[in-house]
Amino acid sequence: MEKSHENDFSNEDFEKMLEESLVKGDSFETGDRVQGTVVLVTRDSILVDISGKSEAVIDRAEFVDENDELTVKKGDVIEAIVASLAGGEIRLTTKIGMGFLNPELVEKAYQEQLPVTGTIVSQVKGGYRVSISGITAFCPVSQTGLQSQDNPEELISKSLEFMILEYGEGGRNIIVSHRTYLEQKREMRLSEILSKVQVGDTITGTVQSIQGFGIIVDLDGVEGMVPRSEISRSRSNDLSSFRKGDPVSAKIIALDENRRILLSIKQISPEPWDNAGKYETGQTLNGRITNTIKNGAFVELEPGLEGFIPVSKMCLLKRIASVEDAVRIGDVVNVRILDININDKKMLLELVTGEADPWELPLEEITGAVHTAVIEGNRNNGLTLRLSNGMLGFLPKGELLSSRSDTQPQYQTGSEIKVMVKDIDKNGRKLILSERRAEQNKEMKEYEEYSQQQDSPGASTLGNLFRDKFSEINKNMKK
Repeated sequence: MEKSHENDFSNEDFEKMLEESLVKGDSFETGDRVQGTVVLVTRDSILVDISGKSEAVIDRAEFVDENDELTVKKGDVIEAIVASLAGGEIRLTTKIGMGFLNPELVEKAYQEQLPVTGTIVSQVKGGYRVSISGITAFCPVSQTGLQSQDNPEELISKSLEFMILEYGEGGRNIIVSHRTYLEQKREMRLSEILSKVQVGDTITGTVQSIQGFGIIVDLDGVEGMVPRSEISRSRSNDLSSFRKGDPVSAKIIALDENRRILLSIKQISPEPWDNAGKYETGQTLNGRITNTIKNGAFVELEPGLEGFIPVSKMCLLKRIASVEDAVRIGDVVNVRILDININDKKMLLELVTGEADPWELPLEEITGAVHTAVIEGNRNNGLTLRLSNGMLGFLPKGELLSSRSDTQPQYQTGSEIKVMVKDIDKNGRKLILSERRAEQNKEMKEYEEYSQQQDSPGASTLGNLFRDKFSEINKNMKK
């Protein structure tokens, strides 16, 4: 393909056309942007018709790709910049610093804030030495990019776009910035994007980096940021599933103070409570502990759908002093649903531990016996007790043996007392206990032993008095 281009005209033809272009009357200035049509391709140069009356020359090397293939042909329309008008010859370049360059064009680039292409040659104190087609410039470290460079030596030999910040001493003191170029390019691209979309629209990009605060998304040259809180409906907002380069769709939710686009992946994902009807009371399933508080733990059953286990529902057989004694964040646990309120987005759970449930025992095993109970709480209206079989019950103040108004000194948390069951609600899993009944039961047993001794012939009338007292106590216990 290339040979056909080169043989369209001889070198003599090229020179003749170039000489003719020098006497045509078009008026151009260094730095002008022009559009033209390729009329001739040779081994080293390309001739471009830029006005119908004038031809200009551009280095062929500017149109050769990394595979050394020519990217234009005769008849193609190209855009370029006037690099020089010296000697009446119009020299073009596609980028300032890519091909032919003179100091006048560099100064023009500074005055009109045109980008230039340069190659980082070496690292020097405070920055880098940059070559712009042989013209030396300096780029401070802080101006090499939008982010700090972890390995400064990796920039050596790289070609980058720069903006000229300072141009002094006739071109002997030039300071350039790649950072400023990126900022201007980003601002242009941002304006372009925002002319097409608005807050509330969904946009697609690729993951650029993953940070502790969220995900940076490349929106075709512009940064967007998904805060960690907007990653998913899950409380954990796990970032481990994302990889650099992954495609991602998100909703535009705002622009921050740096005109960076704030995004939300969460807001375009389904609302999990919309499908909560699939859960039902009594159902057991697995979940993951996402957070713990003083009185319980939150369990995630699916991303964004959580239930709550009160600390009182974490063990059947003993009191849990601290939530962390039963579960920890990250644990996968088995739970049973006790109650669901879809409108309020609340679900009450209990921890399934594999312990035998004391409430499944026959009632007669607990109603007629004296139990040893441990005091778990002391309130103004009574005590909370745990029976030795694991059942939790309440001992009202009126059922205490003590008549003192202040029960704290006598009934301390952790100490044991004897009680009997006064009332039971199996469905509600509630016990009402009595210390007085346990004491009366003790007295009756002691009297039975004594009465048996007094039932022999010739027993005293005192024995009859005790028998009457026994009957009275027995009646009181049945009330």
